[in-house]
Amino acid sequence: MNLSARTEYACTAVLELALRYEAGRPVQVRRIAEMHEIPAQFLVQILLQLKAAGLVASTRGAAGGYRLAVPPEQLSLRDVIRVIEGTADSPPEQR
Repeated sequence: MNLSARTEYACTAVLELALRYEAGRPVQVRRIAEMHEIPAQFLVQILLQLKAAGLVASTRGAAGGYRLAVPPEQLSLRDVIRVIEGTADSPPEQR
């Protein structure tokens, strides 16, 4: 399966947020972008798309950033791919 750069970056960002889920603190876009060499402005667009789908949530301010909106065990990369590739009309699978 060939994934677009957008989808690959979205999956990478969600995996990063999943790794940090238990800490309960949002992760700054800049940090994810630098760690994974993703253009920050492109990552912001991707995260906004994931936010609109209810997969991530954001916190504003100096200590703000993004975090998963659902526990990692309730989210699959398939859900992320559906949102990014434009097939988000079906809800995330229930586990």
